[in-house]
Amino acid sequence: METFVIFANDKAHAMNQVLPLLEDASSANWVLVGCPPRLTRHASKWLNQKALKKFNAEWTDSNLSEVVEVIKQRGESVVTRVAQYSLLQMTKALKSEFGQVRIIDARLKHPMQSLNALTEKQTPEAGSWVLPVGALALGAAVSLAVD
Repeated sequence: METFVIFANDKAHAMNQVLPLLEDASSANWVLVGCPPRLTRHASKWLNQKALKKFNAEWTDSNLSEVVEVIKQRGESVVTRVAQYSLLQMTKALKSEFGQVRIIDARLKHPMQSLNALTEKQTPEAGSWVLPVGALALGAAVSLAVD
């Protein structure tokens, strides 16, 4: 039986990633790892570690509940976890716990945000500061016109 480990930080995006896998896979075990948003340093300054863990757990429960229900309706087993530490360490821990797993990155990349790698072999994506060629050409044309 195959085990899918899905890292998710957005409910709708995770659902769009899981539904095709549900159609293709026969029976499988599912591990959903919630990647809650980081609190700003100003907000986290007023919370202790217990409150931060509670926030992360509640965020994961509320955002992954629909995905869990869809998987359970098919009669498959689902386990939810919260990403409390480095995603590389989380991946290693899940591999040691569940054995051979298939890792799926269902995290939504927000503008001006870089996503941490899930495995050692994963290459970093291009930076979000990359400009399209059209924007560079427009900037060059404007600077030539000004001169």
